[in-house]
Amino acid sequence: MSDYNNILVIQTAFLGDAILTTSLVRALKQTYPDAKIDILTIPGTSIVFKFNPHINNTLVFDKRNSSKKYLSFISLCIKLRAKHYDLAVSAHLSWSSSLLMFLSGIPNRLGFPRQKLLTMTIELPKGIPIAKRYLRLMTVLTDQEFSSQTELFWDEKTDVCVDKLVKDYITSDEKVIGIAPGSIWNTKRWLPEYFSSLISMLDKYKIKCILIGGNDDIDLCNTISTNSGVTPLNLAGKLSILGSAALIKRLRLLVTNDSAPLHLANAVETDVIAIFGPTVKRFGFFPFRESDKVLEIELECRPCGKHGGNSCPQTHFRCMKAITPDMVLKEILTKLEQN
Repeated sequence: MSDYNNILVIQTAFLGDAILTTSLVRALKQTYPDAKIDILTIPGTSIVFKFNPHINNTLVFDKRNSSKKYLSFISLCIKLRAKHYDLAVSAHLSWSSSLLMFLSGIPNRLGFPRQKLLTMTIELPKGIPIAKRYLRLMTVLTDQEFSSQTELFWDEKTDVCVDKLVKDYITSDEKVIGIAPGSIWNTKRWLPEYFSSLISMLDKYKIKCILIGGNDDIDLCNTISTNSGVTPLNLAGKLSILGSAALIKRLRLLVTNDSAPLHLANAVETDVIAIFGPTVKRFGFFPFRESDKVLEIELECRPCGKHGGNSCPQTHFRCMKAITPDMVLKEILTKLEQN
């Protein structure tokens, strides 16, 4: 096994991808405990690694800013070259990541078969969870086996903030679950009226709900809350990514679409019920813990895309409409009884 002292990890994809990279980062630190490990992310995901004890520095590449993308890329190459990394590990299957490693003068470049300009690569089996797929990169470096459990870290101020928001809502003898109804992609969203009905039915079982989401989900969560006819605690837009993780850690269960909150829940080891419509588990982004549950309907038209879309290509949206509130309620009650 080669001895690397200065390692760069590249993950410039979405939030879920960044969270799923945390097990790879931990494995690198376990393998090279004396090494300095930096990570390159996009602006929206850098917070994932802010308090991670295995990371020395978080570097940011704003690749989605088209007006400055190429200038930023060149500037970043110069910056990385000056850091003299001896190993770069790309968890992102992109040509730009490969080119970045090459132009930065990093002598040892590890990534996936689809990438170019690499010095090391791996065989990549299909259908395994993404966290395990990332860990496959370690097989080039060591014979050790590693846990694929993801992880998140935050500071005490985050815990204090969350405790203030939920102190009158969560008590030790109550059943409180999270509802995360949002997604960047419209077709990944279970119907808002279904979420409202579910919350209303849960209230009859004295199960309390907390609505979780970012700023883009505020209107959606307000609508769901109003139409439920009860009073869930609506925290949409009130917590950071790490604050949301700290909140989810305090809950009995999270009900979510195929979106970033399911990865937050996995990282803090809270059980997940995930509703999958246009996407499927074989893409690898499903909740991976044994106690998690994916609800989906088998249809010939599934999957219709890796990320979903803004509207159903077949116009019927059966993949979501056929998953009824009663079906989700049954899974929730079963899960809470098991716990």
